[in-house]
Amino acid sequence: MFLCALVAALLVSASAAAGPGPEAQQLYQQHCATCHGERRYGGYAPPLIPQTLGRKSDEVLVRATLDGLPNTQMPAFAETLSQPQAAALIALFRQPVAEITWSAEDIAASREEFPVDGGAIPAEIRRENLTLVVERSTGSVSILDGDSLKELDRFPVGRIHGGLKFDRQLRKVLASTRDGAVVEYDLERGALRTRVVAGVNTRNIAISPDGEFVAAANQLPPGLVVFDGKLQPLSVFPLDGQPSGVYYVPGENRFVVTTRDRPRLFSVATSDLSRREVELPEPFEDFIFVPGKRQLVASSRGGSQLILYDYAEERVVATLPTRGLPHLFSACFFSRDGVLHAAFNHVGDPRLTIIDMTAFRSVAEIPLLGAGFFARTHPGTPYIWIDTNTEAIQLVEKDSLTLVEQALVPGPGKKAMHVEFTAEGERAFVSVWDPEGAVVVYDARELTEIARLPYAMPVGKYNAGNKTRLLR
Repeated sequence: MFLCALVAALLVSASAAAGPGPEAQQLYQQHCATCHGERRYGGYAPPLIPQTLGRKSDEVLVRATLDGLPNTQMPAFAETLSQPQAAALIALFRQPVAEITWSAEDIAASREEFPVDGGAIPAEIRRENLTLVVERSTGSVSILDGDSLKELDRFPVGRIHGGLKFDRQLRKVLASTRDGAVVEYDLERGALRTRVVAGVNTRNIAISPDGEFVAAANQLPPGLVVFDGKLQPLSVFPLDGQPSGVYYVPGENRFVVTTRDRPRLFSVATSDLSRREVELPEPFEDFIFVPGKRQLVASSRGGSQLILYDYAEERVVATLPTRGLPHLFSACFFSRDGVLHAAFNHVGDPRLTIIDMTAFRSVAEIPLLGAGFFARTHPGTPYIWIDTNTEAIQLVEKDSLTLVEQALVPGPGKKAMHVEFTAEGERAFVSVWDPEGAVVVYDARELTEIARLPYAMPVGKYNAGNKTRLLR
C-alpha cells in the first residue's frame, strides 16, 4: 500500500514538473469546461485557478479528480482519466491566469433592463405560495403556483446553482449565476426586469427585507458588491480572501460576509455603506442564523467544532466538538417539547446530528444511507426530510428523533435531493436530479405522492413564503 502511494505521488510530481502540455487543455475542454468554465473562471462549479485552489497538495487534487467529491456534483473520473492525465490537469490548474478585474464601471456597463409586459402571474394567485424551480439543464427558473401546481412562467438565468432571494413584500425575486450574472424577476408584473454582471465568478447574493439593497459576494475578483434596489452598483469592497457567502442579518440593517481562508467577518451597513471588520476565532466557512436570537452557528473545514457565536456582542457563546464538516446553511430548525433544536448532515459522513440549541449539545446522531446535502422541515410536517446523495429521501420523526423505517424513493436509480415545502407545509417538493428528472410532490404528513412534474436536472425549489420568514 505504501509503495503504491509512493509511486502515485512520484507520478503526480513528475507530471506537474513537466507542465500541463497541450493534452491537458484538450482534456480540460472535454471533461471540465462545461462546469468550470472555458477559461477556468468557474461556471456551475468553482474556478480552477491558483487563487482558489489554496494550499491543497497536487496529490489531494488528483484524488479529488479521480474519486469525485462527496456532497457535491463533482463526479469521479477514475474510469475516464488515468493518473498521469489527472496530474496533467492539476498542473494546468496551477498555471496562473492574467489579473482578473471587474470594476464598478464594468458592472454598471453590463446592466440591462427589459421591457416589462407582464401578466404572467394573475392577481388572484397567492404570491406566498409561489414555488420557483431551478432547472439546471435549461439554465432557467420555472414559477409554479403551489396551490394548482401549474407553471405560470419561466425565465432564463444561465449557470444558476440555486439560492433565489425574495424581498419581504414578495415584489421581486433575484437569482445569481456562478459566472457573475444577477437577474431580477418582477413578481408584481410577472416578467423579467433587470440583468447585471456583478463579477467574473459570484458565490451568492443577499437582499435586504425592503428590497432596496442587494449584495453579491464574488470569488473573482474577491470582493463584495452592493447594489441599490434597481441593481445599480453603489459600492465595491475588495476582500482579502475568498468569501464563504454573503447574508442579510435578520433584524439589522447590514450585510455580513465571511472569508473561507481567513478568520474575518465583514459587515456593511445599508444606511451609509460603512464597512466594519471583526476578528473571528477561526474562519467561518459555513454558518446559519439561529431563529429568534442574535446568534449564528459556524464551522470551518479545518476545524473540529461547532461555534455558537453572538454576532451582536461579537463573542463566542459556546462550542461543540464535532467530526467532519456539518452542512450548516443546509440545516433546519424545529421546536421539540418547547425547545429549539437544529438538524444537519455532514460532508462525507452519512449521519444526521440533532442539537438542543438551548444547551448547545448533541442529543442524537442518526446514521443515514449516504452523506447528502440538505435537512429540511416545516411546522406543517411531523418529519425532518433528509436527502442522502442516493435515490432515497430519509425521514426522521421530530417528536421521537427516530428514523422512519421506509424511505421515499421518488425516482429509482436516480438521485433524490433538495426538499422544499409549500407555505403552510402541507406539501413537500422533492427533486429527482436527472436529465429526465422531475419534481415529485408529496403530502407532507401522509407521505403519499400527489403529483409528478417533469424537469431536466432540477437543482432546487424555493417557496416565496418560507424563504421570507426570517425577514418578517
